[in-house]
Amino acid sequence: MNSKNFIRRSLLLWLSFSLLCSALLYAEQIRRQYWDRDRDFSALWSAIGAVLTQNESVLPLLSGDEDLLALRKKFPQIVALEKTADRPLDAVRVEPSGGNQYWLYNPWRQIRVRIDLQPMLETHHRFTALRLNLIDPVAAPDTTAFWHWQRPFPQHTQPFLLSAEAKPAWFQVSAGPFMLLILLCGAVTGVGRLFVWQRLQRQNAERRAWYYQHARLNTLGEITAGIVHEINQPLTAAQTWIQGAKRQVRQGNLDATGQALDAALVQTQRISALLNRFREHVAEEKVDLQAVDLAECWQHVGNLLQHERSAKHIRITHDFPPDGRSILADRLWLEQVLHNLLSNAIQAQQERPAGWVHIASQRRAEHILVTLTDGGPGFTPEALEKAFMPFYSGRQAGIGLGMTLTESLVERMNGTISLHNAPEGGARIALQFTHPEETTHG
Repeated sequence: MNSKNFIRRSLLLWLSFSLLCSALLYAEQIRRQYWDRDRDFSALWSAIGAVLTQNESVLPLLSGDEDLLALRKKFPQIVALEKTADRPLDAVRVEPSGGNQYWLYNPWRQIRVRIDLQPMLETHHRFTALRLNLIDPVAAPDTTAFWHWQRPFPQHTQPFLLSAEAKPAWFQVSAGPFMLLILLCGAVTGVGRLFVWQRLQRQNAERRAWYYQHARLNTLGEITAGIVHEINQPLTAAQTWIQGAKRQVRQGNLDATGQALDAALVQTQRISALLNRFREHVAEEKVDLQAVDLAECWQHVGNLLQHERSAKHIRITHDFPPDGRSILADRLWLEQVLHNLLSNAIQAQQERPAGWVHIASQRRAEHILVTLTDGGPGFTPEALEKAFMPFYSGRQAGIGLGMTLTESLVERMNGTISLHNAPEGGARIALQFTHPEETTHG
């Protein structure tokens, strides 16, 4: 990509982001205007509702002989108090008295009070129209208003309807945030450079994967070394269990002997399964990916490597939340990947008095992110660059195919793997797999 095309694409991206962000920012400010008025309407409705409740509470307590001035000090909405004569008990309890005033009757005590709610309505001026309907509590809303609110009061004797209308202040928006959009030019330029870098990285990763795959297919020594590497751990474990069984036979402990032989049988079966999977991997045979429980795989891998922690100075912990346990993978391949990573972490901390390995998972949208960290020395700059290259190893006795095969297996399970050094020290390996629900929904 030449510089002219890069600049042209950066400017186009900047213009697109500027227009999109401006539209979203403008819509957000208009939305805030609406919610400000909505809060005002709710506050007014609550205040008037409290006054109406006061009216229904105080009216049964009045006799008609109270001092109006003293009464208004506590209830300013009451502007008149009068006695009535021979008003039927089933007569209308509310009669409008002009504007937002009305008479509220108590036929049992033959009194009435005049209520004035106009002062409460005059304190809110951000509505183009504000009405208190004293006659028809189910009036239809005014559909010509851009924004409309309507809410009845629950009081039994005063079932009024409060309605309001407003329109957006289209040109009364803050201009300051829009000026910040010009800073997106620098940010978008960085995004453009990052995009180009990621594209080049993907191309390099594809070329590297192609090279690795064809190198494995065309190099007999690599295939042989890979087989040796993968079956070394279960073979060592099987030998350990058989030796233990021999000791138990000499001691006459037949129960322990049977358990040791069963464990050795499990390891030999694992060797057979590994060889079959390796053949499928070399031949590029299709493998159906299924939902795999990450916690169970990790437990199995820990059991396989238990003999490598005979000094018990390596502390292994995990954190698998319920929504981050299931991934789309091949169970045996996933065990191989975790086995290689855990074995490397343990080997890197053999010279330390106390080591630790921690694995955690979390769901991110349609993916599951698995992070493995340890308390070792971390990766050298050379290892970060060449760890996935065939026959490269950071240990003198290493074959140099563990991480190569690990990356290939992860990619065949539609996942990704990346190596980092944790800020607090030690290595950090990030794996990303697809969540099984995504394939189900798809």
